[in-house]
Amino acid sequence: MNAAYASIAPPPTSKTRTEGFGTPHRRTSPTLLLADANPWIRRELNQHLHPHFGADAIAEARSPSEVLLQVADSRCRVLVIDPCMPTIGQTDGVPLLRRICCLRRDLHILVLARQPQHLLRDKAFPRQIAHVCRKNISAAWLYRFIDRALTQSEAA
Repeated sequence: MNAAYASIAPPPTSKTRTEGFGTPHRRTSPTLLLADANPWIRRELNQHLHPHFGADAIAEARSPSEVLLQVADSRCRVLVIDPCMPTIGQTDGVPLLRRICCLRRDLHILVLARQPQHLLRDKAFPRQIAHVCRKNISAAWLYRFIDRALTQSEAA
């Protein structure tokens, strides 16, 4: 074995992320759930967030049952969701969002929707959800939102 390679430390086994000035910040995984029925959108979001949070901190869900299962885990801190997942007899995702809000009051939820104004006008829309955006948000804004939400949840 070459001596130059022997001095390189192995990659860390714990889940770390660097903050502002390169300080490592440890988290238990997973902390972020990406929920969308479209695999292309989940893959795109994951590619943008993976460099900042690591693969172990990001989980994916493609159906309402997977979302509810993973949200029930207390390690899940942030949910990025398109609520209009294909469910039997439902055309919008408001019932799913209400169930999520009843299940976890401490969860930070970002709803990505094609028509956010339509969701916000719905009287049944949960008031716990403070962030509803169009699906074409920038990756930098998404990272800042998730980072701020994770920092707030750790402080609580």
